[in-house]
Amino acid sequence: MDECALYADPALYDLLFPSTRDSTSAAGQMRRELSIASEQFYIGQARESGGRVLELGCGSGRLTIPIALEGIDIVGADLSPSMLGRARVKGAAAGLRIPFVQLDMRQFDLGTRFSAILIPWNALLHLLTIEDLKQCFASVRRHLAPGGKLVFDVSKWDLPRLARDPGERHPVLRVNHPERGEISVDETAVYDAAEQIRRVVWYLSAPDDPDFQTIDYRLRVIFPQELILLLDCAGFRLERRYGEFTREAFTSSSPRQVCVCLPVEEQAEV
Repeated sequence: MDECALYADPALYDLLFPSTRDSTSAAGQMRRELSIASEQFYIGQARESGGRVLELGCGSGRLTIPIALEGIDIVGADLSPSMLGRARVKGAAAGLRIPFVQLDMRQFDLGTRFSAILIPWNALLHLLTIEDLKQCFASVRRHLAPGGKLVFDVSKWDLPRLARDPGERHPVLRVNHPERGEISVDETAVYDAAEQIRRVVWYLSAPDDPDFQTIDYRLRVIFPQELILLLDCAGFRLERRYGEFTREAFTSSSPRQVCVCLPVEEQAEV
């Protein structure tokens, strides 16, 4: 699995997706509230697990560090060495000693088990094939302690969004850059319905420098009923599925699938 272009520049990533402590760079109250809600949700899940936690796709530590600051034993894992390097620097600056390890979430062996494994913020959608997903879920199962849970979130794609004109730009987000001023991000996207993959191009613009950077990446589309089947085939079952990090019910209008899963044998004992 190649490193996604979205993560090639950790400093830019942190600007586009700030932690709640740095959320003043994010333009828009809704984005700040979403960032806070997602962090609180995952901290709550980590705390409820009552044991050691593994975060897959930890990136620059945007979630790992807040969880560790709550006194929770957590390991952060990611494919990108540059993102892990930034995570280590940020963790040390916060006075934390978090193990950050490089691995491919499809196949890994850490030699230990965890009470919860987290895959936040669409990280699972970088696995573009059924085989990738099967391998990832199998690795997760091997690393879950008895009673352990898998927690992740993925976008819930609606058909109008997938059917957009691939040549038309759509606004994604705005952030405040300390030197460039307000940066806007627009995107174009092409959806391959046979492969269920969106190829996305982001265009970053500053007031005096339009399209100063482009970022080209791909994400898998996982539909709600397909997700249940994928989990079932991998030996998991949904314990709970929310439509947002605020734990509201999952419906056809929900923007995402926020999932708490148990291995099938553990589900039967609950």
